[in-house]
Amino acid sequence: MREGLLAEFTEPEQLVAAMHAMREHGYQHLDAYTPYPLPETEDALGLRRSRLPVLVFFMAMAAAAGAYALQWYLNGYLYPIDVGGRPPHMPLAYMIITFEMGILFAGLTAFFGVLVYARATQLWDPVFEVAGFERATIDRFFLEVDRSDPLFDDSDTTEHLQDLGPLRVVHFGRREP
Repeated sequence: MREGLLAEFTEPEQLVAAMHAMREHGYQHLDAYTPYPLPETEDALGLRRSRLPVLVFFMAMAAAAGAYALQWYLNGYLYPIDVGGRPPHMPLAYMIITFEMGILFAGLTAFFGVLVYARATQLWDPVFEVAGFERATIDRFFLEVDRSDPLFDDSDTTEHLQDLGPLRVVHFGRREP
């Protein structure tokens, strides 16, 4: 189960400044929860560009190539039909299905890829158990430092976060005995 610390801020500028400060201290496993998109958080978190467009392109090309190859194999090689003196392999007749399969697989890859990359398939997260976290959808800004970070230490990390001026710093994911 994931564990870590969660710092609550009232202003987006405080959150972005805290993210930059924590990155300067060397923390790498950070995340932000905000009620609306903040482009500054992407820079502060050091997020890389998504690989999803490349994956969508390759899946679309693979599906289109597979559809074309299947049509050629079935209609042009295994069961050729001589209609009007046309050759068994007429590429123009295969383009509609080829195009549609490419578009279908691109759309499916994009849909399921967004679900996976955004962790939307994960229905529960330990941060949801933090009292007051529901305000992340209304008017609060949260900074998460995950325990898996190499520099994470309960007391030092809590102290670093407290120095940044949050409303509070809480632990999440810890099971109390």
